[in-house]
Amino acid sequence: MKNATEQLAYFIANTRYENIPEVVLEACRTIILDGLANVLAGATLEEPAHVRRYVDRLGGRPECTVVGASFRTNAPLAAFANGASMHVLDYEPQGIPSTHGTSTLLPGILALSEVTGASGRALLTAFAVAWEVQQRIASAAQKAESRPFHPPGIYGPPSSAAACANLLGLDVHKTRMALGIGASRTGALFANNGTMTKCTHPGNAGRMGVEAAMLAADGLTANDAIFETGRGYVETLFGELFEWDKLLDGLGTQWNLEQRGFNIKRYPAQIAMQWATESVVLLREKNQLRADDVEWLELEVSSRRPGLSRPAPATGLDGKFSFEYVAAVALTQDQVGIDSFSDAVRFSAPVQAALKKIRLKPNPDISTSTLEAWVQARARLKDGRVITERCDAYRGSARNPITRQAHLVKVRDCMSRALPMPQMERLIGMVSELDELAQARVLARALVGE
Repeated sequence: MKNATEQLAYFIANTRYENIPEVVLEACRTIILDGLANVLAGATLEEPAHVRRYVDRLGGRPECTVVGASFRTNAPLAAFANGASMHVLDYEPQGIPSTHGTSTLLPGILALSEVTGASGRALLTAFAVAWEVQQRIASAAQKAESRPFHPPGIYGPPSSAAACANLLGLDVHKTRMALGIGASRTGALFANNGTMTKCTHPGNAGRMGVEAAMLAADGLTANDAIFETGRGYVETLFGELFEWDKLLDGLGTQWNLEQRGFNIKRYPAQIAMQWATESVVLLREKNQLRADDVEWLELEVSSRRPGLSRPAPATGLDGKFSFEYVAAVALTQDQVGIDSFSDAVRFSAPVQAALKKIRLKPNPDISTSTLEAWVQARARLKDGRVITERCDAYRGSARNPITRQAHLVKVRDCMSRALPMPQMERLIGMVSELDELAQARVLARALVGE
């Protein structure tokens, strides 16, 4: 496809706040609010603390906020640390097709906003533009999804570069350079899902995007046709299965967020776990079920997600990628939340006992697409009854949206782990009026109580 990189760069460099539909801007405000809640809660956990200590040892010009830390650092390292914190819970909103656009894009934009003094409108514009780029790449690459890379590592770096190029006001030529540099920073492996390293995938994407845009702004060059050139981004990562029309058709006039929406996670776990968890939650709620009532519980799930059968996850973190584990916590806990994926809960007696009752029924006809996915829970009770509940559209998904007030319950739960109520409500108000912020840096600094 000739001129693909140029077309993307033109869209990135020339899209302004006024060009973006209000429905897209409103979706972005919601996603950004959720992302900020996630970075606050995530920064309280052990995993990103390792990243922060590493960043602290590296030093760096103290220009940008690091959530959960008393020090400041430069934009690339702040994006890295905050991206890890924003993703570690696996709780942030995801696009359709499923990507981690929130944690790959927002940390870099926030960091550069502190450096440049960009307005709230500029931040919002950069986020909307880059979300569109990332979702278009993901849509075009869907048929090649069998290639074994974790999406934040391959969609994230060039999309983060797009965000930062827009925020810095780079022209079309330099934006092409930023895309070329960002595309050379790709890579992340699914094998690290369930380990501490996974949270660094979006963090690294954010850092690479900031670096790519900053280097391009300074005049560093790259291949100016990195998407379409031989041995470039598309040929190397996706091959002939890449659908160019999904990348480019309607660019600038048709917006993914307007046409497909996004998914808010109600449970802090991998996206497929939303349906699995909800099916058991509904089964328990509708039948006033107790774990002791159950002889066995069967989840009917897609057989095209083989890596998500983990009957004995090594840690609570590993449980975020286990159909069996989310069924066990949904069966034994009144609320499935952040603490459900701690080691204390993972190795508690009720969960240990419940895990032995869970089995999977793989079904090749269940789609992995978030627009078509479903999970069915079926339980045999000790009194001989068999009860069933199917979840086609979990609460919070694009197919079954939740209200703003319901979303704020999640947001406040996350934020309250790091901020007192007055600062929490101030931050929520800032995002609601993001378009009117003269300087977006106040948003980043509010994350550490300034």
